[in-house]
Amino acid sequence: MGRLSKIAETAQLLGSTVLALLFPKSCAGCGTIDRSLDRFWCDQCLGEMAFIGSPLCPVCGRPFLDAPDSSDHLCGECLESAFHFDSARSAVLHLGIVRDRIHQLKFGGRLEWTTPLAELLLKVYHGWDAAAPDLVLPVPLHTRRLRQRGFNQSGLLARELAQNLGLPVSLDSLARKQWTEPQTRLNRHQRLKNVRGAFEVRRPELVRGRRVLLVDDVFTTGETLNECARTLKKKGAAGVYALTVTRALPD
Repeated sequence: MGRLSKIAETAQLLGSTVLALLFPKSCAGCGTIDRSLDRFWCDQCLGEMAFIGSPLCPVCGRPFLDAPDSSDHLCGECLESAFHFDSARSAVLHLGIVRDRIHQLKFGGRLEWTTPLAELLLKVYHGWDAAAPDLVLPVPLHTRRLRQRGFNQSGLLARELAQNLGLPVSLDSLARKQWTEPQTRLNRHQRLKNVRGAFEVRRPELVRGRRVLLVDDVFTTGETLNECARTLKKKGAAGVYALTVTRALPD
């Protein structure tokens, strides 16, 4: 049995080597082909990304770009307890190649960018001190928009991340029950009003008493994530932690 296991391991290794030779990875940013690349972004592209780190708000993850020498501290919104999620983090600022890849995935159907973007989620997750989640959920789309687009980019990211973390993922526990206008066209007050009551938990038994990791592509004002968290906690979620690929900051 041990010998067979060793043979299987050797065959798997040889298979992976052949695949790497025939289909070497290319960087998701610049497209450079590198046979030794063990990730989806090259060092140069990673170095050009605006990764978010301290100083930041420990609750919502907003970076303090104007005060680089300060320590982590609560932002004005979190001092007022504006958010229902326990904490949130984003990998990079909504700029450059990552913003472009999100737009190409979301609006151009470039599904091949799912795994490289999920790799950035994984990177920030491992540097986060949030409580270990029990379940991964994506921010849902309304069925009308899902039919228009053909997929939910947040669902793709959530499934990829959950697989890497070895966590269960549910794509239908949280649902968007009412149509809402795209948040990008609205101001802060309109965004809050737009998503109020827009979500429902269709499988409350899955979230009750559990810590939920909520996944989306972009954190703008946080109102969508906030309303999702409020809805989940009403149905008994023990904690809600929000994770996004990028963070868009107001001008």
